[in-house]
Amino acid sequence: MNSFKEGLLYIYEKMKLYKEVIECYMQAHDHEGLIACCKRLGDSGKGGDPSLWADLLKYFGELGEDCSKEVKEVLTDIERDDILPPIIVLQTLSRNPCLTLSVIKDYIARKLEQESKLVEEDRIAIDQYQQIGETSAMRKEIQDLRTNARIFQLSKCTACTFTLDLPAVHFMCMHSFHQRCLGDNEKECPECAPEYRAVLEMKRSLKQNSKNQDHFFQQVRSSKDGFSVIANYFGKGIISKTRKGPEEALKSNNDYSNGNF
Repeated sequence: MNSFKEGLLYIYEKMKLYKEVIECYMQAHDHEGLIACCKRLGDSGKGGDPSLWADLLKYFGELGEDCSKEVKEVLTDIERDDILPPIIVLQTLSRNPCLTLSVIKDYIARKLEQESKLVEEDRIAIDQYQQIGETSAMRKEIQDLRTNARIFQLSKCTACTFTLDLPAVHFMCMHSFHQRCLGDNEKECPECAPEYRAVLEMKRSLKQNSKNQDHFFQQVRSSKDGFSVIANYFGKGIISKTRKGPEEALKSNNDYSNGNF
């Protein structure tokens, strides 16, 4: 009622109503205080709200006057902390007819150079993976297991290293054992089982995480690049639809990969 700005700002900030805080600075046309406020309250690492920077850019984009100095200062902070994508910055500031391209020219040039370096790094990584050929080799091995017979030529037991004699157990992973060395465990290879169980446990964990939708959306909201979070979930198979769960995959793998002779 008495226009006590300091008290109003104090209450808003204590209540974490950060958008109302910057609105007060906008109404007062206090650009210096507005930028300082966003630097203080827009830091997500300290519990702030990064979306304040988008509101700040929108304000300058709709201001209708020359605010080149302020925009350059804001872009310095946005670029340093990688807060907003360049396309959002460009679209927002393009609404102000008083701003020229020179204001964001250096910022856009640096971003394009940075993106080009990332693309080149990805291209090099792709070439390396293709040269290594691990994926192609795995697919070829799977196809070979499905269509061709396996010839077991090991002459020594993998466990005790003594000469292999009957009764013997051979696994599709090309490990062979005396039956006495396996004891009651003839369903899986002792050498490969720990690694496979670790993979299976990871799949179970990922499947469990896929049910936690709140955690997923929280990650998307808090991340600087929400697309990378979604791509990461797709890459791990967390939100892709599969016909078989880990348990069924384990059963079918054991039925197919393990053979007793």
